[in-house]
Amino acid sequence: MLYLKVKSVAIHVDKKRAEEFVSLCRAHAEASRKDEGNIEFKMKYIRLPGAVKVTFLELWKDRACLEKHNEAAKAREHIAKINEIRDYREVIERETED
Repeated sequence: MLYLKVKSVAIHVDKKRAEEFVSLCRAHAEASRKDEGNIEFKMKYIRLPGAVKVTFLELWKDRACLEKHNEAAKAREHIAKINEIRDYREVIERETED
């Protein structure tokens, strides 16, 4: 059974660190593509005044693989750095199982 997760994150960051933030999000996407059960992992972003909006589109083999990925991601260094850079976080998530 396929599992789709769409996550849109608006992050308010210092303009000087926006490039670093986007680079860390790319690193997260790259690492996530290698996780067991990942079928597709896309990342898009736009820069807004004083913020960066990142959208992740994830397609997983099943919910168990997504949950395993979520646990693995918590331990990754780039996630800690992403959380360190952001001033404010607004997350919209939608999940669909087929």
